[in-house]
Amino acid sequence: MLTFHPILEPEEHWSDLLDKEVIYLGDEASPIEIVAMPEGMLLGQTSISMRLDLPDGRVVIVETSLDSLANVVQKIQERFGE
Repeated sequence: MLTFHPILEPEEHWSDLLDKEVIYLGDEASPIEIVAMPEGMLLGQTSISMRLDLPDGRVVIVETSLDSLANVVQKIQERFGE
């Protein structure tokens, strides 16, 4: 299952990508599709799957729990007051 590592200080993010090829999904990208699957987790919790269509035709699918996604969103909202 996908886990989140929230980085709440922008200057600390992703310096390891400076020497890597990066695929950036900008305004021209397909919308990210999010599917909620009730009881999709082994313990019966709701799972969230996200689909990202890459420009070269490949597709990335990531899955996490609704609880995990909600927790990271809450941390971001608390930090930035939104």
